[in-house]
Amino acid sequence: MQQVREHNGSLEHLIEVPVAGLRPGMYVAALDRPWLETPFLLEGLLLQESKDIQTLRHFCQKVYVDPSRSRPGALSHLAKNVATTPKVDSSLKPQRRVYPIKRTVEQEFRHTRGDYKDAKQMVHRLLRDEQNWHRNLPEVRRTVSRFTDSILSNPSALSWLARIKHKSEYTAEHCLNVGVVAMIFGRHLGFERARIEELGLAGMLHDVGKMKLDQDILNKPGKLTREEFAHIKTHVLEGYDMLKDDKQLSTAIKDACRDHHERLNGTGYPFGKGKDEIDWAARIIAIVDTYDAITSDRVYGPARPTAEALDILYKLRGTHYDEELVIRFIECIGIYPPGSIVELHNGMVAVVLSVDPDKRLKPKILLMLDEQKRPIQETSLDLADPKVLDNKQLRIKRVLPPGSYNIRMEGLMERLLQTAS
Repeated sequence: MQQVREHNGSLEHLIEVPVAGLRPGMYVAALDRPWLETPFLLEGLLLQESKDIQTLRHFCQKVYVDPSRSRPGALSHLAKNVATTPKVDSSLKPQRRVYPIKRTVEQEFRHTRGDYKDAKQMVHRLLRDEQNWHRNLPEVRRTVSRFTDSILSNPSALSWLARIKHKSEYTAEHCLNVGVVAMIFGRHLGFERARIEELGLAGMLHDVGKMKLDQDILNKPGKLTREEFAHIKTHVLEGYDMLKDDKQLSTAIKDACRDHHERLNGTGYPFGKGKDEIDWAARIIAIVDTYDAITSDRVYGPARPTAEALDILYKLRGTHYDEELVIRFIECIGIYPPGSIVELHNGMVAVVLSVDPDKRLKPKILLMLDEQKRPIQETSLDLADPKVLDNKQLRIKRVLPPGSYNIRMEGLMERLLQTAS
């Protein structure tokens, strides 16, 4: 049962334990897969909650426990349970991926970049026209349909475009990007096309009520007063009131507009609903809305890294956000989403171009800076290429914050395409 394994460069006496044998108080020092393929993100985990054990059952068959860092008595049951076959909650098993990649990210980018640019202008018009905003809804639907085509072909292109953000355009870009990311998530969940489009509409319209707010308060750089925050919270009911009579919009879309700030434990707004009162679309939009907000520059704070956003969602799973959906969302986004800035083990800096769902730790990247962080000719490199796999210096060491080394997403893909043509 007990064996010696090399862990983090040193030898430790670890016990191999099937996930069915895990109990609170155990210290998990290693997994049967890389930590980066799980939602935990950091190596080493002291089990304190049944939720952590349930998550490990979803991702692993066995783990390696360090007795010296486990709590007294936590391993006492192992003699009779260590050989037990682990049972995995079937509700958490990933669905079979039904949408194959049809085009490369470069090909899909050429196909969809014009649609994304037009869509951004469309959302600006929608949010500025308080009197006639509904006239833009047919164009919103057409945009969602075109985006669905692109996402089903290769989600990396629109994922990349959704990373190009401007603080001064936060509200419009946020609406657009929540729609895009929600659709990408729907694809990951294996939803049929109609439901993916429903999520796109829900995301793009979820903050439509903000056009009714005092824009000075909405864009205030400092901390809001209690009265100002109460005013901001009215946007969900304002938006619902704008959508409720439109017979071409589903109930799920309207409810997502109203309920995306509700939380499972009843601490959300506008009504403090509990978990049994929040519909599926609102649960998804709540997760995507939070993720995009955290990873965007806003008037009162800079964008935070993807890993930090996913860690926040993971810690709030089951209380604020649907637990199973959070786990599936972390699977969908991955640790290296397209547009991420990463540093390699040799010190070079690159931007992630695309990610193969079957090779999430080995994305295709665009090299930007050399080992001394000096600009170089932008060159694409596939980390899954057999010629690259054996070079440990060309593996990703860490994800850098958005905007590191003054790297901006805008224009990068166009330059790459010009170089390749």
